[in-house]
This record gives sequence, C-alpha cells and structure tokens, in this order.
Amino acid sequence: MRVVHVLCGVLWVGAAVFLGFYIIPSARDAGPGAVPFMQKLGARRPPVYMLTLAVLTVLSGFGLYWRASNGFQSHEWLRSSSAMVFGLGGIVALFVLILGATVISPAGKRMGELANQMQTAGGPPAPELMAEMQRLQARLERSNTIAAVALIVTTLCMAVARYV
Repeated sequence: MRVVHVLCGVLWVGAAVFLGFYIIPSARDAGPGAVPFMQKLGARRPPVYMLTLAVLTVLSGFGLYWRASNGFQSHEWLRSSSAMVFGLGGIVALFVLILGATVISPAGKRMGELANQMQTAGGPPAPELMAEMQRLQARLERSNTIAAVALIVTTLCMAVARYV
C-alpha cells in the first residue's frame, strides 16, 4: 500500500506541477498557435490519468492512515502531531482530487471540444468561441496552479509528519 501511495503520489504531484507551472502557462503565451499542441495533449487524456493517480493516492493514503491508527481506534496516535500532519496532508490531497474532478477535468474537456470546433470550422474563430476559450484557459490555469501548490503542501506534510 505504501508503494502505491508513494509512486502514484509522486507521479500526481509531478504531473500537476509540470502542467500548472510550465505547460499551461506556455500554451497561454503561445496563443492560438498552441491549439494543435493542446489538441494532441488532450487526445492523450491527461485528466483520466491524473484522476486515476489521485484516487489511488488518496485511497492508499487513507488505508495507511487507517492501519497506523489501528482502524481509528488508537486515540493516542490520532492526537499526535504526526497524525495531525498526515491528516492535514490527506485533507489537502482530497481537496485537490475534488478540484480536479469538478473543475479542472471538465474545463480541459470543454477546451478540447472548442479547439476541435475551431479547427473544423476553418477561417477565424467566432468571437464568442474565443471568449469562452480564454475564460476556460484562465480557469484552467488558476485551478492547476492552486492544485500544484496544494499538492506541494501535501507532499511537505507527508515528508515531515513523522518528525514533528
């Protein structure tokens, strides 16, 4: 369970940081020229992979917490600083999982649909499509940045919890 938790967590955090701090801002800076790249990226279905990693990380973390607390029966351990820091990290990770499932994934999917509409329409895109694309891009960038920072906080919690 620990191997699944660490491996999936590392991949989830790494992908979120890479997307949030590099890929999405670079696509924004590239403007309309980023549309073909984002279409190819979307075709690889990153939300599916990210959500799978997130679910596996959160579930295995819950299992580890359950085991360490003897099924939530070890009240002494649950009141310890370590348990509280592990719990805080878990709550933040759960928040990011929910953010990914309810905001990031739907926004990315809609952007892919708009990009396909723009490409098949030929000619310049309609102003309302461009406005929606820009709105979604801003939402996606903001949400991904929040997710990346929150996952860094979660990682730090997991790294130091045993030592507090």
